[in-house]
Amino acid sequence: MTEWLAAHWRSLLLWALGLFAGGVALALLVAYSGIYNVAASAGHHPWLEAFLKMAKDRSVIFNSRSVKAPELEFAEQMPLGAAHFQGTCAVCHGAPGQAVNPVYAHMLPRPPDLQIHAAHWTRAQLFWIARHGIQFTGMPAWSGDEREDEIWAVVAFLEMLPSMTEADYRRHAGGHSETRNYSAKELVGAGRPRLDLTACSRCHDTTEAAPTSPYIPRLGGQDRAYLKRALQEYRDDSRQSGFMEPVADDLDDAQIDLLSAYYAALTPSSSPVSQSASVEERERGRQLAEQGDRARKIPACLSCHTEKGREDYPRLAGQSEQYLRQQLQVFRRGVRDKTPHGAMMSVVARRMTEQQVLAAASFFASRPWQASGFPAGAEKEKDSQP
Repeated sequence: MTEWLAAHWRSLLLWALGLFAGGVALALLVAYSGIYNVAASAGHHPWLEAFLKMAKDRSVIFNSRSVKAPELEFAEQMPLGAAHFQGTCAVCHGAPGQAVNPVYAHMLPRPPDLQIHAAHWTRAQLFWIARHGIQFTGMPAWSGDEREDEIWAVVAFLEMLPSMTEADYRRHAGGHSETRNYSAKELVGAGRPRLDLTACSRCHDTTEAAPTSPYIPRLGGQDRAYLKRALQEYRDDSRQSGFMEPVADDLDDAQIDLLSAYYAALTPSSSPVSQSASVEERERGRQLAEQGDRARKIPACLSCHTEKGREDYPRLAGQSEQYLRQQLQVFRRGVRDKTPHGAMMSVVARRMTEQQVLAAASFFASRPWQASGFPAGAEKEKDSQP
């Protein structure tokens, strides 16, 4: 047998190449002829359905191998993922108490009910699907480039979704938003009330409550110019966020002005300041905030991020440690360097050590939101520096 193969391998190779070329030609002929019905209403033949499912499953399993799944903070991350799911995903996949619209139910393939199917995938595989999407299914890739931190919040939600009741889902996905009963006249003119994508209070602070997750920033009391700039950057895709880009894209200039003015005038709810870090770490953060680090060419944080600083810069006092750490890491990775403001901050963040990131976050989180300026005596010390 070995001798026969050695003597005829050239002929076998030519036959194999001929069969392959013939198969390709036949496939092209069938496609060009239009014989194969591509109508979604026709569905897939059972053999093709099985083949496509096998190819999808094997591709997800193979390509997600390099994903390093972290430990998730379900209580902190899940509300953020739930609000995003309600705003952008539930329309296709449905949700507890929300049937899929018949338009999306007639997609081919039909979007899966994730309350049933999410449990079929591992944590790393859920991340990979949400990050990259799936070709030929209508499942898009994540819109915020390099914002893997956001995707893990969605994964945290998806892992909890199979066990959620309708009441659980509405509580997490709705956040602080409320839908009221419309009169018949309002229903005719405005349609059914729903948890809309642009309902900011699904996630952000109100006068009565803090943000629904420590990974969400407080907006109340921020300068109007900063809020307006942030929304415009999200809308024109120069600031990356899979959460905020779809929201900002749905707003016109007048609506951005209204929202910026509203939150600038909003008095945030009072909440306990964070004291999770050690006294020593907060002291290191205070020194960095007030004096900077000349050796590493890091300016004092409070030279810009105060009520007396530039109005288009955010105030940091009272933001959570998780949010501040997250944003500094995003700056360090260069994700937010596509705008002049972001490019400047990215340079500063890259000069910071990991210890300085933690210290700065703990210091600002330990201060009440009203403390926008330098602590008592600090401004005099700052002004006396050469």
